[in-house]
Amino acid sequence: TTMTGAEIVNLAMSGALGDKIYAGLFHPTAGPVNLYEARFASFKQRILAMAENLVCPWPDCGVPADRCQVHHLDAHKNGGQTNPSNLSTLCAYHNGVNDDGEVPGKNFTKPKRGRMVRHRGKVKLLTPGGRLVSNTHDLSAMGAMDLI
Repeated sequence: TTMTGAEIVNLAMSGALGDKIYAGLFHPTAGPVNLYEARFASFKQRILAMAENLVCPWPDCGVPADRCQVHHLDAHKNGGQTNPSNLSTLCAYHNGVNDDGEVPGKNFTKPKRGRMVRHRGKVKLLTPGGRLVSNTHDLSAMGAMDLI
């Protein structure tokens, strides 16, 4: 469901949303928004990552998000922060073969095997040849960023 902040507040105040409410805030080009920082993704950050990509975003992968790992797009070891705009789900295999490389803008190198990046708000594979490739799985076009 897509609704304004005022609509969700009014529904929550009236009790129409029940006891548990999961709401995500998504910026049109930066992706999920959050104000927290830690090494490992929180429960809320995991939910946002799964809402953004319903399947592993690596091209041609169909592993459901609830069976994926949370991945730092800019590797934590290279200074990448644990915030929703830097997180994505990746299946265990693709999280393992993703080339973390360096943080873009700081000794940036081409990926050897491919690395996931956020481009215009969406998570895509940056190939060794420099192409950006999206997953074409049917569910990959039904995540939160595709609804805004």
